Amino acid sequence: MASRNRFGPNERTARSRLAQLLHDQELIKGSIVTMERQCGKAGCHCVVGLRHASLYLSVKLGGKRQMVYIPGDMEDEVRRRVEAYRELERLADVVSGACVDRVLTKKRERKSNG
Repeated sequence: MASRNRFGPNERTARSRLAQLLHDQELIKGSIVTMERQCGKAGCHCVVGLRHASLYLSVKLGGKRQMVYIPGDMEDEVRRRVEAYRELERLADVVSGACVDRVLTKKRERKSNG
């Protein structure tokens, strides 16, 4: 196995954090959406404009967009999982960018050598 020293400090940090996320965190690829609705009960405050707000998780399941209701006591947990996935995406972009840079450098070296 090759040494990790071949990676620059930013890439090493990103790879390390990626490994931590994959090992320690539960991840959700999706978005938290607040939806407001009217319940239809006569005399309810939602009739005059103060609608009932509910949280949903917007995810793709089986290739179709689904809206999954999130109970209030699970909001923090679901938000953490969604944010962990977003962090994973940002870190993967750092690693990918460094890999592309290495490919371009190698390509330039080959061109200059011959």
